[in-house]
Amino acid sequence: MDRVVILRVGLAFLLLVFVASLVPFSISAQDGRDRRPLGESGLPLPRFVSISKSEANVRRGPGGDYPLLWQYQKRGLPLEIVAEYGQWRQIRDHEGGEGWIHSRLLRGKRTIVVREAANALQLRRAPRAGAGTVALVQSGTIGALQECQANWCEVELGGYTGWLPRDMLWGIYNFEQFD
Repeated sequence: MDRVVILRVGLAFLLLVFVASLVPFSISAQDGRDRRPLGESGLPLPRFVSISKSEANVRRGPGGDYPLLWQYQKRGLPLEIVAEYGQWRQIRDHEGGEGWIHSRLLRGKRTIVVREAANALQLRRAPRAGAGTVALVQSGTIGALQECQANWCEVELGGYTGWLPRDMLWGIYNFEQFD
């Protein structure tokens, strides 16, 4: 009888551990600590990087023998690394495309892409809606991320530096403090 109880308790515990592992992890920066899990590289997952070359092949799996899915031809394009396997990184782009790319084609420099908008966005002189306009920015424009303050990020786009609303940028998480 005691063995049956111990077995049931053990199975219940294993079931609880299994169910808990299915719950998505929570990212919290309230205490300033990054709670993302670490990949094989020792860096947090997920994370943003950018393409370091003017041509970068994306494959179906983590290796040169896997079929080629497509090729990026835009140096500086931001990508999100969602998994790692050896020197290969599983990536996601701003349009939702996923595949595997070799780590030598990536760099840690942070870039952004302007999200889809009905009209051109005003690149502002300061991080507020009423600030003067530096330039008009089209959706899909790629730029360098400089810093973020609350709901605004300073970016450099085509020789112009200014501020855009954070929610109009792909390449930075809402929880990140970037400066």
